[in-house]
Amino acid sequence: MRKTILLTFFVAAVGVLGACTNTPEVKTPVTTPVASPSASPAASPAVSPSVDPKVAVDTKDKAAAFEGRWPGVEGTYLNVAKKGDKYSIEIKNLDKAETFEGTAKGDTIEFTRKGKTETIKTATAEETGMKWLAGEKNCVVITKGSEGYCKK
Repeated sequence: MRKTILLTFFVAAVGVLGACTNTPEVKTPVTTPVASPSASPAASPAVSPSVDPKVAVDTKDKAAAFEGRWPGVEGTYLNVAKKGDKYSIEIKNLDKAETFEGTAKGDTIEFTRKGKTETIKTATAEETGMKWLAGEKNCVVITKGSEGYCKK
């Protein structure tokens, strides 16, 4: 019980300190592509398309990237396993492990916990809000500041 209270206090302190930091906004210069008069747009497009909005994207392939065990801090973890069209989500915190049923929604997995819809989504270590995950590259987050997990 003391660990939970201390962890809650620590997470709140990190959140307050995180809100006080001023991170500079990075702006990317916008350039307009210029086509040469002799080149036709069909022969040499100025900008290559990245995603065709008319083509349906299979969300199951994106959600499959969440499968497996995601270690957290102090023995916590997130375990995601495919069960038919759904996902079994096991979340181990400092006190207990709980299992939920989730559904792929775009590039996330949604599940309900205590009557609230929660989302598992990809994140950088910084986006997890957990400083002890700093430097990690392959992370997911449920609740910023308290539920972040990274695979090595």
